Amino acid sequence: MKVNDAITGALFLLLAILAFVHAGSFAAMPGVPYGPSLFPRVVAGVMGLGGLLLMINGLRARRAAGGDPGNGSAGGLADGAAGRWVTLADWARRGRSYLLFLAIVGVMLFYILAADMLGFLPTVLAMLIALLSVTRGLGRSLSNVVIALLTAVGIYLLFGLALRVPLPVGPVEDMLRGIL
Repeated sequence: MKVNDAITGALFLLLAILAFVHAGSFAAMPGVPYGPSLFPRVVAGVMGLGGLLLMINGLRARRAAGGDPGNGSAGGLADGAAGRWVTLADWARRGRSYLLFLAIVGVMLFYILAADMLGFLPTVLAMLIALLSVTRGLGRSLSNVVIALLTAVGIYLLFGLALRVPLPVGPVEDMLRGIL
């Protein structure tokens, strides 16, 4: 996907303005000639300047292209792409790309809703089986389950046990704590 620089620049400029305003709320330190807001405001100013330059560059490119979207070709990014606000590549126009995106969003929502109740291992196992089934196909169900199981257990051993990262605990993890 190609987004015109004017849009990206506008987003950076907006973010810079928000950061500049928020930095003004930092409490001043007595006896110091400059406050804690100085550095964030300098960074926000530079970012705002960069955003403004990006906007100017994007608007110039759009004007030079005549603002006409053109016909496009070669992956949707050539000829006339400079005149468009947003141009999608061919891969982004396929239905499968949307299915993959929805699958990722779906498993993230599933994790948020189910991890505290089911625990880390069953939740991640279900997520990985679902994602592998979408990406590799249902014809490889056995290998999808094996890969998902090894990956989920490996992540649990590394983060949960070795690095002691607090992961959601469910019945499976309670049972494993008695064994491990």
